[in-house]
Amino acid sequence: MESDRQLQRDGEQRGFPDAGSVLKPLLYGIGYLLGHHVLRRRTPLICGLVLTNDCNLSCRHCRVASRGRKRLSFEESVTVIDSFYEEGGRNLYLEGGEPFLWRDRHHRLDDIVAYAHGRGYQTVVVYTNGMFPIETSADTVFVSIDGLRRTNDYLRGPSFDRIMENIRASQHPSIHVNYTINNHNKDEIEEFCGFVDEVDEIRDVFFYFHTPYYGYDELYIGPDERERILQKLMGLSKKHSILNSHAGLECALRNDWHRPLDICRVYEKGKMYECCRFSGNPELCRNCGYLSYAETHQTLRLRPSAVRKALQYF
Repeated sequence: MESDRQLQRDGEQRGFPDAGSVLKPLLYGIGYLLGHHVLRRRTPLICGLVLTNDCNLSCRHCRVASRGRKRLSFEESVTVIDSFYEEGGRNLYLEGGEPFLWRDRHHRLDDIVAYAHGRGYQTVVVYTNGMFPIETSADTVFVSIDGLRRTNDYLRGPSFDRIMENIRASQHPSIHVNYTINNHNKDEIEEFCGFVDEVDEIRDVFFYFHTPYYGYDELYIGPDERERILQKLMGLSKKHSILNSHAGLECALRNDWHRPLDICRVYEKGKMYECCRFSGNPELCRNCGYLSYAETHQTLRLRPSAVRKALQYF
């Protein structure tokens, strides 16, 4: 029996999940889709929990720290997790700021992960800048990298070498990269994809577009250029490890996914936001570059490529 458990652990470390870990989210997904389409339920799908607005980087595109010091206590975190679970939510996204900076007395990030798993969550996802060792029991980790060394470090500060060191040292079986496309890194996409393909510890890369939360700055890409890039991504996805689905990219081209997405929420100390922390601005919604919600929209419409991709990280 002990040898069987060891084999299972070894397989998971090599990136091969056991049958149970695949079957449970699959059954949940089927049940959710049936409830959504047949019973017309509006059961929440994703809860983003902002553990802290503290961050150890000063990225050109981000002003989250200016929202004030809004670190959650462990008690407040589990209250939100419980409340969302009771509504039917089973997918938790831990975000910031930088989640690995979160502390509350003796509690650390993995205490939140463990509580959510114990409560019955199917998937716990951590969004990180990768500057800390990637040691977590979360199901999935998304690491933000916005280009190769020179470009990334221009946009996010000196960080690329540390990020890659932490990724290569990690034993986590499900590491993905988030790449936010802007005017400074838009011409490096194909080269970056080739780089990611050579890093065994990275499963794939998911592409977003810079959203002008703080106005139309030099990072913003207009509609015509955005369309050109999306067309290129559809071609690149045939030969590189890209998590965006064909259906999701087509949806982004049409810019027709439902916004705000009321089955996805974000909790920041004392307030629950629908869709994102900047919802309620129609113009900003039209220019949204958060393409994971385009993927969610297409998955709910049962587009095969979107469903296949969703099963890779849910």
